[in-house]
Amino acid sequence: MRLVRLVAQRFRNLEPFDLATDARFVVVHGPNAQGKTNLLEAVWTLATLRPIRGHKTRELIRWGDDEATVVGWVRGEDGRSQLRVDFGGVRRKASLDGQPVRDLPEYFACIRAISFTPSDATIVTDAPVFRRAWLDRAAFTARPTHLARVRDYERTLAQKAALLRDGRPDVGVLDVLDDQLARAGAALVEARVTLLRELVPHVRTQHAALAGGGDVGVRYRTDADGDDVPMRAARLREKLQAARVEEVRRRRSLVGPHGDDVRLLLDGHPVRQFGSRGQVRTLVLAMKLAELVAARARGDRPMFLLDDLSSELDRDRTRRLVHTLGELDVQVWISTTDPDHLGALPGADTLRIGMRGGAPEPVRNEPIAAGPDPSNGIAEPVPGDRSEQG
Repeated sequence: MRLVRLVAQRFRNLEPFDLATDARFVVVHGPNAQGKTNLLEAVWTLATLRPIRGHKTRELIRWGDDEATVVGWVRGEDGRSQLRVDFGGVRRKASLDGQPVRDLPEYFACIRAISFTPSDATIVTDAPVFRRAWLDRAAFTARPTHLARVRDYERTLAQKAALLRDGRPDVGVLDVLDDQLARAGAALVEARVTLLRELVPHVRTQHAALAGGGDVGVRYRTDADGDDVPMRAARLREKLQAARVEEVRRRRSLVGPHGDDVRLLLDGHPVRQFGSRGQVRTLVLAMKLAELVAARARGDRPMFLLDDLSSELDRDRTRRLVHTLGELDVQVWISTTDPDHLGALPGADTLRIGMRGGAPEPVRNEPIAAGPDPSNGIAEPVPGDRSEQG
């Protein structure tokens, strides 16, 4: 799939824009604090319905305005689709081809993305929640139905947490919730482990290509150990029962995949404790590239977004990375202060967008025609009611 046109109004500090983006490489460049990351965030938000940097939905709206809109036209194997996201206050509304989105997997079947940003170092260096979030995001990108597994588990966990906070929980209700947690947790863990098995060989290969060496180890630590979903569920039930007294005493849930971790090793040493800044950056990038390589092996073509690349990698590694991305044949969005840092790009299939004061200005050897506008302009409302998402 490829994002061939992007339109936005009142999105963060960006001036309203309408960009034809039908290129394999889209390079967003300019000095710092000009809106490069915000432009990539518009793409990411369209692809995931979430901010790239953990902002609240309200923070995506330009200061002084009450709403913002991002619209994109995507060309895929099944033709061309229009996706639109409207933000207002804490709400967001999504539409697909002018119709309200009621089935999120249908929306995400049209557009998906993988990103690498400076803040992604937290995946390696910070608490386990960041590694779980990376793994669940990767599983979602691979198979959007993973979102239902996560929500199913989180919904049951929230019910149990509320019951434990009461101080004197009903034992029968706790038994029911623990059984539900065991089943939902086992399915969630199995999906995570299955994806890791798929990713780990690619993580090692990509890390070797970027770093020139180093043995990467990836270990998933879970309460739900076992060889399949029934075994994992049975193991979780045992541990939940054993922890019952302590959970009631502490009024919190202590067992389940919400406490799992992904242990990352380099030459046998935990990268979190012993990795240098450069080693951390390289490993995280290898993990993101592994997602992309695995997607291409499945026949998928998610976009790949790289933010502030010139500050994250030296020139040689950057050029090796760009060469690898070219071979994978996906649409790549890159923000950088120095486009020359990227090396040679295919001139006929590269779009350069200069950013100045929040205003994007395309520069390309051959102009790209925007083509017809199915929505008759972003300022016009999309026909039909739109269901609220989030």
